[in-house]
Formats: sequence, structure tokens, C-alpha cells
Amino acid sequence: MDYLLHILVMVCLYAILASSFNLLIGFAGLFALSHAAFYALGAYAAAITTTSLGLPFPLPLLIAVVFAAAMSVLIALPALRVSGHYLVVISLALQMIVIEVILNWTSLTGGTDGISGIPAYTIGSLRLDSPGRFLLAAVPITALCFWICWRLAHSPFGRALRAMRENEDAAEAVGKNILYMKVTVFAVSAGLAAIAGVLFARYFTYVGAQSFTIDETIYVLAMVILGGTANLWGSVLGAAILVILPELLKFVALPVDIADKLRLIIYGVILILILRFRPEGLLTEPRGEKAMFVSINAQEPVGASNDLFAGSKDNVGEVILEGRNLRKSFGGITAVSDFSIILKKGQITGLIGPNGAGKTTAFNLLTGFLKPDSGEIALRGKNIIGRRPHELVGAGLARSFQDLRLFTKMTVIENVLVALPNQSGDSLFRVFFKRRHVREEERENAARAMEILRFVELHDKAYETAENLSYAEEKLLVVARLLATGAEVLLFDEPMSGLDPTTLAEIFPVIRKLAESGKAVCIIEHNLDVIKELCDVVYFLDEGRAMAVGTPEELMSNPELATRYFG
Repeated sequence: MDYLLHILVMVCLYAILASSFNLLIGFAGLFALSHAAFYALGAYAAAITTTSLGLPFPLPLLIAVVFAAAMSVLIALPALRVSGHYLVVISLALQMIVIEVILNWTSLTGGTDGISGIPAYTIGSLRLDSPGRFLLAAVPITALCFWICWRLAHSPFGRALRAMRENEDAAEAVGKNILYMKVTVFAVSAGLAAIAGVLFARYFTYVGAQSFTIDETIYVLAMVILGGTANLWGSVLGAAILVILPELLKFVALPVDIADKLRLIIYGVILILILRFRPEGLLTEPRGEKAMFVSINAQEPVGASNDLFAGSKDNVGEVILEGRNLRKSFGGITAVSDFSIILKKGQITGLIGPNGAGKTTAFNLLTGFLKPDSGEIALRGKNIIGRRPHELVGAGLARSFQDLRLFTKMTVIENVLVALPNQSGDSLFRVFFKRRHVREEERENAARAMEILRFVELHDKAYETAENLSYAEEKLLVVARLLATGAEVLLFDEPMSGLDPTTLAEIFPVIRKLAESGKAVCIIEHNLDVIKELCDVVYFLDEGRAMAVGTPEELMSNPELATRYFG
């Protein structure tokens, strides 16, 4: 019986590790290989504070969590400014450094001998020194850790994490603080891994470096992949399978001399077959209404579209955004040179010019994705150079991208919801300590998101995954997402490209409505019919500078521009 209970204890430990690792990899899309390092920090922190300092429960647990989270932040702040294979290398280096420190700081960690004699947990007079008794602590702590992961993942913060996973630039362009989200989820994941380490130390009453190598990180990663990324129940299932399956194989009668090798082969074949027929994992990421924090009836009207547009229609023609003498070079290539632009309230401004003229670079400069080498940018008279894109969204300046950059694995309504500003659920503190307020606000936000989708006539597609939309519907979703930010200056990068005349006729009124409501709109466009139909003023860019400014009719009647561009 103790043998079976021991297996259950190990399932609990690895369920915590897999769930916390899934937050990092499955939800945030941050592929790091340092999870076993934080597991080790938790175990050694518990071992040292109990054997050397004699601290009572729960102080060793709290110290372990805080220490691991703090270490993760110290590593994350520089490391998370990079991504992809760079993050893998940096996190792998951290894993190796932690093991080397453990092995060589013998006065603190015991070196290769480890630390033994760690006291077991006690509840009153009951000493948890057997697998059955230890489950009394392991099960509720595992349940608490799973609840923390679940609460975080199924919240506006979790939705923002998935948006960041899909496309970091697009998430920042709708107002999300990418660095804050990365550091926060890294710290939470590390803190939870440390809890598993504390349980490990108190259960085995011994810790040694061999239990926390890179192999352990890969083992936990296999649990996440097998169970299903971005599915927390999948993490628990994956942990249970990979802990229990090797034990079950021990009961298969095999020739004694080759039994271990055969069991290993059978174990590997089973895993290969599972992943062959379920490459996305045993439990897939929830989609549609299942992914929603709260639900709303897509067919039920929730408000008037007139309430969608923040700001007033007064002071039409007022200058909202101004760029003066902007310059940006990449090496020896000057992308933008002495470029100036004025965007006014209630006006649609067009940016035209040949490919490579610097139009998208100009957008990147105005929205903080690039810093100009020289020049000035003012939003309502205030200098905004040096401010991050998410800060500019909060200040009232938002943009779309030429390649759309939708959050394709998320639903249509989630694409809009994630862009709504000032969400309480983006704060980790409010997610856990102001649950009712966050839920009530989420219902209001869901209703507003549906209202926006109704305005662009995508409400019937609210629970469709964005990757299943037609190209025209994707364009409308881009408009909806930008509208959701509430920004008063909206920059569209080729919003009409590739659309047929019928679809254009459907989108034109939407863009006009934005300007009529008092917003300053700027569009990059190659389709001259769009320019003539929508724009009040047009800037012609070539070789990184504005060659001409005027109404569409004035520019198209200019002989020089007709030769250079209009043909």
C-alpha cells in the first residue's frame, strides 16, 4: 500500500511542476529550460532553513517561494528582452549555474553529499513520515497550486498571456505591457516550482543535486506536451501518466536479463504512439466559449453602436498628433528623412507612395516601435518620443499592421476583449484578491466587445477561432480590435489591400464612422480608389520624405507624381 501511496505523492509533486511549467510554455509561449533550477532552489531553501536555522512551518515554504520568485525576476529582467533560441540558451545557462553552485558551495549545500536529516512535516502530534500521511499535506498543497494556475490562466491576465504568445508586437499594440507580463508569469511559475521543491525536501528528508538536473526539466516538459499545452488538466494527466506508466511496466513479465531495456523500449513506443495520434496532446487548449472567462449571448443586442466611440465631435480639425522632421536610418540606408505629418481630429489622412518609400517605418516611429534618430513627435502637444507602444495606446494612439497579426488561436471576441483598455484583470493582485470586481467588469467588457463586433457585423462569428475567418472578415476584425482600444488616433496599415469592390463598399462606412465620431484616422494604402473615396488629405512619400501634400485630387493631377507613381 505504501508503494501505491508513494506513487500518488510523486504525481502530486509533478502535477505542480507540470502545471506551473505549462503557464510559462503553454500560455505565455516562453520556452525556458530552467524549471528544475527553481525546483532545486525551493528544495535547498527548505532544507537549509529547517536544518541549519530550525525555522518552523510555514516559514521555510514562504522563504523558498519568495527566494525562487526573486531569482526568477533577476534573471527574467535581462533575459526576457530576448526570445526564441536566445531565451532557451540563457535559461539553460541558469540551470547549469544553479547545479554548479549546489555542487561547489559545500559549506551551504553539502556539495555532492547533499543535505540529509530534513525534518518531516507534523500536524499536531502526527508526524507525516510515511507516504500515506504525507498525502495529507501533498494533496491540499497541490490543489492550491493548481487553483493558482487555473485562476491566473482563466482571467484577463491569462488572455493577455495567450495574446502575447500569439504575437508580442500585436499584444503591445493593443496596450499590453509585455515585459510586466513576462516577468510576472516567470515569477509565478518559479514560485510554484519552488513549492514542489519544498514538498520534495520534506518528503524524502534529503536533497541532492542529482535530483534537479536538466533531465528533470525535460521530463516535466514531456508531461506538458503529452497532456496538452495551455490545458492545465492536461498537465495533471501528463504528470500522472509519466509517473505511473513506468511503474506499471514493472509488472509486465519479461526476461530478467533484458527486462529493464525492454521496459524502456515499451515506454518509449507508447509515448510515440500517443503523440503520433494526438500531436496536440491528450487534452487540447480550450477554444470558443470554453475559453471565455464569462459568456454572453451573441444574438442578444447589448447596446447602441453610437456609444462605442470615445471622445466628442467638437473641435473637428484640431491637431492631435504631429511628427516634425523625423529621420530614421538603418546602417547606411535612410528609411525616413525629414518627414513631417499632422493628423487632425475628424479627418482621414492617407499615406501613399511606392514600396520601400518609408510608410510603415513612419508608422513605427509614430507609435513607439522605433525611436527616431532625430525629430519630434507630439500627441496633443506632449512629446512622446521614448514612450513604449503600450504606453502610447493608453495615451490614445493605436495602430494596425500590414500583415494583420491577429491572435489566430484565440476567438474573435477574445481578439476584441484583449484590446479593451484599463482592465482590472490585467493586475495579478486584483485577479486573486478582487475576484468579484474582475468578474463583474469582465461581463461589462464582454458586452462591449460584442457591441463592437455587432458594429463591424462579426457578432455571428464571435466564438469562431480567428484563423477560421475569411480574409475580408480578418480585415474587419483588425478594425474592431483597433476600435476596442478606445484610442483617439488610429493608424491603419493597408486595411483595404486584397479586398474586392463589394467588401470595400462594406468597410468604407466603418472607417468614415470613425472619423465622424471625432477620431483622427491615418491609412497607408496603395489602392487609389480607396484614397479618393476616404481621404481628406494625402501625403505622398518617396525616398523617405513627403514629396507632396494635398487632397487626393490635387496629388493625382500633379504631373510629376503622375509620372513617378500614378502612372
